Amino acid sequence: MLLILKNQNMNDKEQFQIEKNKIQKDLLFYLEFYKELSSRSPQMKKVVDLEIKKLVQKLKELGK
Repeated sequence: MLLILKNQNMNDKEQFQIEKNKIQKDLLFYLEFYKELSSRSPQMKKVVDLEIKKLVQKLKELGK
């Protein structure tokens, strides 16, 4: 029983790290290409800004 709980705990940590890495990768993409993406149109800038805001919020929630 203890082994199952320990493995579950490790899986949770691994899942957490995988999710965190994915969010960070997505955020890095938007930040690296912010100028290029946002200069395409005002609507595109709004979309990029919203995506960045969502990703930052998700990272904050994961950090709690």
